[in-house]
Amino acid sequence: MRSLQPQPLGVETGAERSWDVTLTPVDGPGPGQDGALGLSAALLRRVAGFHASGLRAAQFLWCEDGRWAWISLEMRPVARAVVSLSVRPLSGPPAGLTAREIDIISLVALGLSNREISSRLGTSVRTVTTQVERLLKKLGQDSRAGLSALAVDRDLIRLPIPGGVEMRSGVRVLDIERDAGTARTIATPAPRRFRSAGRDTLRIGTIAVGGAFAADGRETAQGAELAVRNINALLHEDGRSVEHVVVHVDPLDDTSVRDGLAALTAADVDAVTSSYASALSPAVFGFAADFGRTFLHTNTWTRSVEAVREDPRRYGHVFQTCPSETAYGSALLAYLRSHPATGGADRPRLAVIELDGYGCAVTDGTFATRVHDIGWTVASTHGVGLAVDDIDTLITEVLADRPDIVVVSHLNVETAAEIQNALVARNPHQRTYHIYTPSVPGFARRLAPTTGDAEVIWSTVTGRPDDPLGRRFSDSYARTFGTPPGRSQASAAYDQVRMLHAAFSVTGSFRPEAVDAYLRDSAYRGVNGTYLFAGPGQSSCGYPYDTADQSLSQPTLTYRLSRTGQEVISVA
Repeated sequence: MRSLQPQPLGVETGAERSWDVTLTPVDGPGPGQDGALGLSAALLRRVAGFHASGLRAAQFLWCEDGRWAWISLEMRPVARAVVSLSVRPLSGPPAGLTAREIDIISLVALGLSNREISSRLGTSVRTVTTQVERLLKKLGQDSRAGLSALAVDRDLIRLPIPGGVEMRSGVRVLDIERDAGTARTIATPAPRRFRSAGRDTLRIGTIAVGGAFAADGRETAQGAELAVRNINALLHEDGRSVEHVVVHVDPLDDTSVRDGLAALTAADVDAVTSSYASALSPAVFGFAADFGRTFLHTNTWTRSVEAVREDPRRYGHVFQTCPSETAYGSALLAYLRSHPATGGADRPRLAVIELDGYGCAVTDGTFATRVHDIGWTVASTHGVGLAVDDIDTLITEVLADRPDIVVVSHLNVETAAEIQNALVARNPHQRTYHIYTPSVPGFARRLAPTTGDAEVIWSTVTGRPDDPLGRRFSDSYARTFGTPPGRSQASAAYDQVRMLHAAFSVTGSFRPEAVDAYLRDSAYRGVNGTYLFAGPGQSSCGYPYDTADQSLSQPTLTYRLSRTGQEVISVA
């Protein structure tokens, strides 16, 4: 595993950078765009103008805010509107010319007279005449036509051109300027990555969450590392070895996220795996879209799947290696239906404690109705933060209506365990149902000893079952790291790396497009189930809520955690 210091994403002046710019049609002229990835809105409008002009390739000078660069545009040979954009910064105007001379030669190429040029530049006709004569002599030309031809041949035309272009000029690069204002597209850039020459190893980057979620981050990092070790140990002479680059980022700290993503970029990784950092940090999800290489994550947010479905041009490299969080609500209702309360109440009562934001909400506009339809009542719902300042007051409010079961949905292990301990301390017989968090080993270790019969029921949409694959993984993990794995992220990260290695090996290619196509067309059987990304959202299917075919999905697992350990009580 490589250990890297984060490096900035920027490049030094003079270094060429490239982007793939996707053009999305809109009704009417494209709206004004915000600059993205260091590209100005003005330049992105010229890219849209290039696409609208019908050209296959073009080069020109660009000057904005006193900064000069060579711009190269070329249509990509793919089945969508994608333009390859390259920018090579310059220290100033090229060919020994001044900025004013570049403006004049560009306007001469547009076919303007000296009087028209003087009007655009706000100077006298005599001054322009003198400058044109000086340009003819400096560039060895006999006529304005020769000056125009030289400007086109040597790519000396500068955009944005002073005063703009209203009519077709016969000079192709000037058509870009003319069409920039009326192009009916929005330009969305993504950095174009050029893999280091001479490297045959597969380099996989892993984003491990830190901060309040560090316990899960360790599971992610070690599960991925175990996969790398196992792959490299089994390689034959002509096999493709794997290098592993792990970055630990606090997804709630913008600086930590920025530095971690910069480190992955500097490492030139071929693909990225992650848990739910992309749900907690918009910057990570943006990176997944714009990095330009295959990105696998266990972000269970439905809105992430919808983003891929609605904008495949931008998010086509992003794959969600687990079902969406809607299965959590369905699994809870299934449990309630099969485990009715034994008290004397007319309708058993349910209380919910859920982390505000971060995709942890169990309740929605239909939750109370769905609960009512199976014979239960939602007594109360309580939103909390990552930490709970007054746990006693919270528990008093939660238990005030004497709920038959308390549902806890919270990503932070310490807080979830604190809530569980406080509930049981107040009522040793309280039934609880947790979403996901008991999958992390630290949860069980933090539970206080009890004298009652309280037990924790919990579920996960991606978990390690107690089958031969699950037991073999667990034994290997424990031998390697000296501690047993949790029930979710360790095996999920292991599957991600093994799946990527299979895709790169079978295709024999480092091109992201080839790897993505393989993942879309193939099913992979891993520890946590079967991964199939055939749908437009490129998300694994869950059993039984997404599909009735258990052989092509990941089961939603429900566990019982008690003093004697954990066991799967439902695969549904």
